[in-house]
Amino acid sequence: MKKAPSQRQLRVAEEIKKLLAQMLIENNLFIKGLKAPYLMITEVQVAPDFGYTDIYMRAMSPVDTNEQVAMLNEHKGIFRKKIGQNIRLRITPEVRFFADTRFEQDAHIEALLNSPRVKADLDKYKK
Repeated sequence: MKKAPSQRQLRVAEEIKKLLAQMLIENNLFIKGLKAPYLMITEVQVAPDFGYTDIYMRAMSPVDTNEQVAMLNEHKGIFRKKIGQNIRLRITPEVRFFADTRFEQDAHIEALLNSPRVKADLDKYKK
């Protein structure tokens, strides 16, 4: 079973999220093709040893999330440098960006639960 993050991990993750969100809002990254105004940071997880941080992103329409995440991963050194300059940590964590697919998974489960076949099965047990 996975251990819950410590208070320090949560605090550092929140600081990283604020910093990266500010970088995206300012949009002064000069990454060709990056559509920063369409990006949303959904979650930041910091490893227990603070060696790396996983950043989950979601892009709003009409932007492709996977394309934007790939661009961010190509330029992740910019983000790591900024974290090192602004957040006091003994080790500056390696930055990894991922597409957050939870919204699509939730929609898929919702569609399954609302399908006629599942409703018919549920109606059998209500009687």
